[in-house]
Amino acid sequence: MTRTDLLDPLLLLGADQQHIVTRAQLRRLGVPSGTIAHRLRPGGPWQQVLPRVICLQSGRLTPHQRLRAALAYAAPKGRSARPGEVLLTGEAVLTSAGLPSAGHPADLGDVDVLIAGPRRVSDRGFVRIHRAAGPLPGGFERDDGLWSTTVARALADLVPREGGRRRFRALCAEAVQRRHCDLGELLDQLLTRPGALALPQVAQAVEDLTAGVRSVVEGEARELVRGAGLPEPLWNPVLFLDGRFLAVPDAYWPQACVALEIDSRAWHLRPADHERGLARANRLTAAGLPVVRATPVQLRREPEPVLRELRTLLATGPHGPHARIGWRRAR
Repeated sequence: MTRTDLLDPLLLLGADQQHIVTRAQLRRLGVPSGTIAHRLRPGGPWQQVLPRVICLQSGRLTPHQRLRAALAYAAPKGRSARPGEVLLTGEAVLTSAGLPSAGHPADLGDVDVLIAGPRRVSDRGFVRIHRAAGPLPGGFERDDGLWSTTVARALADLVPREGGRRRFRALCAEAVQRRHCDLGELLDQLLTRPGALALPQVAQAVEDLTAGVRSVVEGEARELVRGAGLPEPLWNPVLFLDGRFLAVPDAYWPQACVALEIDSRAWHLRPADHERGLARANRLTAAGLPVVRATPVQLRREPEPVLRELRTLLATGPHGPHARIGWRRAR
């Protein structure tokens, strides 16, 4: 094979796969082992990034190259993975989904990969292996050509390695709030994982999500309300006035017709969401419902004035158009 014959397919392979290849692919192209070794020499144009996985360029890998290299490493030896045979999961999926608490893809440390249980492959380098108890769940091909689990499955696979209760609660709430997964789908993934409910971070997330909590700050407010001995409100219910949609407050006590709105730019998805939150509180007030407003800082540092106002309103209710207000729980 001439040098031109050799380089043309390599250039094509590198372009299709972001310059990430396996030794098996190189051998199938007829690249001699001596050539591979020479190009992998210190200071050479190629680099070994994982066992059996080579990058056809030097320098730091891009975030996409690291994901592709992890999938290539976890594929069965001697061949490329078939579509859906090896899947990204855990942090790799959550950062790509854009969940704020997951961080930026460029800052991803280890790459989580899901494989079928019986295969013999272990953690290596920046790759963390997860094993499916049965057949691999249905994955999907992303826009970048990589195969991934769903966000709900990625959260469930993260459970054994994520001990932070606050962060896990945030990830679950963000996934549901941003509609990356349905609440039922996420609960199914968490509740069917053996022993998961015995873990405090999972138990807390499941309890909050089931109650209707959709953000970390709402979860903290829920803890505050319960700790103060106040009745449990509905979280994020859909309210109707005379059968017509009114608003979705952060919390609502139906027996007293009192709403709680937590005002914070930091916890809304976009600046426009903050403005909609203010408009929502104004609609509730215009309809005659008393609305207690608070910020996350108030709830954390000086909650007593907020709790005192809630106690007074709850004790003196029902208020406003109580009989005209209907509601539906958060989904």
